[in-house]
Amino acid sequence: MSNNGFSLVNHVGITVSNLDKAIEFYEPLFGEKIANKDEIGGKRMAQSQGLDDTLIKYANFHLDNINIDVLEYVKPESTQTSYSNEQISAMHMCLEVEDLEAAIERLKDIGVEPEGDPLYFEEGDGLQSGFGTGVVYFKDPDGTNLELIEPKGPFQREPK
Repeated sequence: MSNNGFSLVNHVGITVSNLDKAIEFYEPLFGEKIANKDEIGGKRMAQSQGLDDTLIKYANFHLDNINIDVLEYVKPESTQTSYSNEQISAMHMCLEVEDLEAAIERLKDIGVEPEGDPLYFEEGDGLQSGFGTGVVYFKDPDGTNLELIEPKGPFQREPK
């Protein structure tokens, strides 16, 4: 398959404060066990990231359409940051679900409270289409911005 553009995403990386605790959060969230757990480091790896030296403990999740890397930086030691969705350079990961209400109940069952009430897009929200799409936002234990979406209309991806 030739892909001269950048339209195929391999993974999203999430830096966490404690790899084992993150695995305890993400395994039930994804409903998947980690595919791999390892560590990487040294000056060559550090230089690829603009660092002097690094040691990273990580785990990989292989989901249906993307891989998720969960990374704990041992060296240099990570610092806590916090982004809200409106801030420039803030990113979030959105997980697609078929039934938003059932997914919210599943979140609550694993001890995760949504940031607010779910929103189902209506004409008054300023959209031209996609009405009925449902979204809800939440955070992982380190404050990473996450979202669930039950997509309708243009928010749905066409199967390839």
